[in-house]
Amino acid sequence: MAGQLTPHHYACLYGWFAGMFARELDEQQLAQLQSPDVALWLEHLAAEAALQDGVLASRNSIAALQLRPDARLELAADFAGLFLMSQKQAALPYASCYQPGNARFRQAACEEMQALLLEAGLERDRAFPEPEDHLAICLELLSYLSFAASENRANAAACLALRDKTLGLLWRWLPAFTAHCIEHDAFGFYAAQSQLLLALVTYDRMSQNAL
Repeated sequence: MAGQLTPHHYACLYGWFAGMFARELDEQQLAQLQSPDVALWLEHLAAEAALQDGVLASRNSIAALQLRPDARLELAADFAGLFLMSQKQAALPYASCYQPGNARFRQAACEEMQALLLEAGLERDRAFPEPEDHLAICLELLSYLSFAASENRANAAACLALRDKTLGLLWRWLPAFTAHCIEHDAFGFYAAQSQLLLALVTYDRMSQNAL
């Protein structure tokens, strides 16, 4: 891959974002966000000009957490308001919410992700009771494929091709999801993380195309 980010970087980053958008942050995750390790990760990402604005937004939102009373409880309320409520006042993390047309077109979003998971030899974790078109599932698949492409040379081309298809599917709706986060996240933490995620996916796709 072009640029300073390796397949292992992408695997870790997509896995990190998957956890962030899958469920409310617990105390351990909140502490990790404010740790030197995450600060180093963000510094590494900021070395890429295309990611600098997203990194700045993420850094500012993490710094703001330190000034927020009961940060974990407040973030839990933000998570519920953004990702579990009506789409009119939220940013639901499902590809199907950003599909035009009727229910048949929205169902196609789940079917596309089901096909990608099947092709990768995976299935939805039954402990995560969400449909396949959930953002976290897409990000977990990208994390898995990024790792698999670097570790399994015999099957690397197939993994990369499937990874590119998954990125393309995510790209179709991630900009709209990010726009909804920015519009409806008053505190701005999840809006900032979605901005960094969008910047990362954009950069990833551009790096692939540059090969």
